[in-house]
Amino acid sequence: MSLTDKHVRQAPPKDKIYFLSDDDGLSLKIEPTGLKTWCYRYTDPVTKKRARKSLGYYPEMQLKQARNERDHKKAFLHIHGIWEGDEVKASTLLFSDVANEWLNFKVKNSLGDNPRCGVLSLSKRCLDNDINPVIGEIPFNEVKRKDLVNVIRKIEERGVKEPVKKACSYLSQIYDYAVAIGYSDFNIALNLNKVLIKSKIKINYPYLKDSELGDFIKSLTGYNADPIIKKALWLKLYTGVRGAELIQAKAEHFDLDNKLWRIPAIHVKQLRRKALMGVDVPDYLVPLSDQAIEVVRSALDWSHGERYVFASPRKVGQHIHFNSINTLIRRMGYDKNKLSSHGLRSTMSTILNDSGLFKSEWIEAQLSHSDKDQTRASYNHAEYIGQRLEMMQWWGDYLHNLPTQNK
Repeated sequence: MSLTDKHVRQAPPKDKIYFLSDDDGLSLKIEPTGLKTWCYRYTDPVTKKRARKSLGYYPEMQLKQARNERDHKKAFLHIHGIWEGDEVKASTLLFSDVANEWLNFKVKNSLGDNPRCGVLSLSKRCLDNDINPVIGEIPFNEVKRKDLVNVIRKIEERGVKEPVKKACSYLSQIYDYAVAIGYSDFNIALNLNKVLIKSKIKINYPYLKDSELGDFIKSLTGYNADPIIKKALWLKLYTGVRGAELIQAKAEHFDLDNKLWRIPAIHVKQLRRKALMGVDVPDYLVPLSDQAIEVVRSALDWSHGERYVFASPRKVGQHIHFNSINTLIRRMGYDKNKLSSHGLRSTMSTILNDSGLFKSEWIEAQLSHSDKDQTRASYNHAEYIGQRLEMMQWWGDYLHNLPTQNK
């Protein structure tokens, strides 16, 4: 039976990959992640074996377009006896062809996820603006190491740092992909970062020392800011959660009677990938001190009826912006070289470790850091809640008493 637009649109993901058949070899592949791909199955004129090729992704390619593409590929096969594109050898590929193919591979391998930090967007922007304009039209097999260095030098001329490092990384990834596919025998971009012109050491996430924390708390207490953003900063200080985990919090995530914040795995950096792959990952549990619970209750009262606990004061139905907390910190007088919101996690980690009262495993579990020992990681999340609750209450009391200590 032929497919309809409605069938295609409403086809749900299942536990395993499955196909919906259309006519004349066309089908729609549906993966557990929800990714939908148009495929064409045909008999190879040379090998006489059945083969399946991808035509494009839904909804970018609609049903009518997929049928037209199938007809085009079928006609090409009939005339040339080969799948269109297979006649292109590595020797005729331009660098931009391989680079864009690599980017498409990254998009597909992202399982439909576009991270908040914009990893895929940054990759595309670097290719479009910095890499392909310089070497994109050179045949891939003719690109030399000096050509890659030339790309790096041109970016360095702008006086920027992060784009240079990212370009080195992307070039190496492109050649890793090319080696794996068979376009190249070795990675000529390996260790390209060794040619970078050294600059002053940059502290990625500047944080407060113990002696500076009291002044910060007094400043935050007295600062006149949007109440919901101020509450978000307080909760981040009391719990050490990441910004993305914080701003997506909803009322149903909090179990205040048991002093727990249940963060869905899809919101947690270290667990998100597995959740997207369909793995049954339990919520990440964050124990809450009495001080943190007071902040949560206040935020819930303030944002009552809103979708998010930390609802945007300007946009209905949305949470506060990812950079709202950093903006508040800047307005309090802390520039980017003095403190970042993420640096507050380092402040908490440093003080808890220096206290000598708590095991490092408890602290790492509280910060939801990766644990290479998967068995131990599972144990951390399941068994350390009691210890972490005591630790976070100690931390809450410590912060509460700091202004008095540092007067």
